Amino acid sequence: MRKSVLSLFLLLIFISPLSAKQESFEEIARFIDLRTLAMGGAGVALADTPASLYRNPATLYHHEQPMFLVEGRFSEKVGSSADVNDFAPFLQNPSTTLGMLLSNRYIALSIALSNVLENRSLQGDALYFEGYNDSRIQLTLSYGWPIFSFGLFVRGGNRSERGVVLREGHTLTDYFRETIFERYRGGSADGQLFSAGFGLLLTYRWISIGIMSDSLFSYDSSSNELSLDLLNLYSGLTLGLALSSPIYNRDNELNRVVFNFAFDLTNLGDNEERSINMGLEGKVQFLSNVWLALRGGYLENMGGEGSPFAFDGQGVVTMGLGGQLWKVHLDVIALYSLKTDVWRLQTALKWSL
Repeated sequence: MRKSVLSLFLLLIFISPLSAKQESFEEIARFIDLRTLAMGGAGVALADTPASLYRNPATLYHHEQPMFLVEGRFSEKVGSSADVNDFAPFLQNPSTTLGMLLSNRYIALSIALSNVLENRSLQGDALYFEGYNDSRIQLTLSYGWPIFSFGLFVRGGNRSERGVVLREGHTLTDYFRETIFERYRGGSADGQLFSAGFGLLLTYRWISIGIMSDSLFSYDSSSNELSLDLLNLYSGLTLGLALSSPIYNRDNELNRVVFNFAFDLTNLGDNEERSINMGLEGKVQFLSNVWLALRGGYLENMGGEGSPFAFDGQGVVTMGLGGQLWKVHLDVIALYSLKTDVWRLQTALKWSL
């Protein structure tokens, strides 16, 4: 069985599209769980949510029970149109994501479909957008011991582009039809995406340290080949630290209040894309599967030749609420860009076994 899984992992690497390119943070963020985004995008060293493996594949080993999860997500930029004739000011830059995760302790398969509408234009009785459809599939392998685990992942996908028209009087029905049911109708290929990486997690009691890189291979555009590049590996390296209070007390009873703190230094070797991510979570536990959490965080691009810790106050502030009621998870977050003065709201509904 393990030989078959390893063979599949290697096969996905070598048959991946040779025209593949690396994903940007904005593209990856549409697939990261909202708990992580609400904590400023930090979470390389946190292993306590099912979707943590998308941030660090080594965290998969710490989920001892098999998992099955489906998720639906909606995101929108907050703001109203200045045009008094705008019939749909609530749709400025909408994005939807549908995802599924199937896993056990050693292997996970996740599939996600995302759509984002950009370059909005109001013309008469119709809204015109450029629609981008992203498809992702990720295979994750993990193994370890109680205090140390490691993981590998390979992620492939593609993007297509097509024009989207939303008519006055049919705005919502047109939106669902264009973005879900007819997402591939008449679209043109806009690129194929591929990344492979590794993750390490060292955890002991209340402290965890995570290391992850999503740049295990580099892409040579002149030869259309993927190759192992240690310099590129360092460019995409992320270091994470997490502090967590115990879920259970010394009598094995559920602690009512739990705190988690996470700090990540992302893209350590890339002077342009390097960023700081940090976040804090306070959780009230009524039962082990019934809880409510308040989250906040901050992320900032630290590009340039200066110190990676020299904040300029032009990052993104994140806030969020999350909760679980037995098998249902609900998350709501708000992101505010201090640089562009733009708000964005996101909500996600998940069901898990």
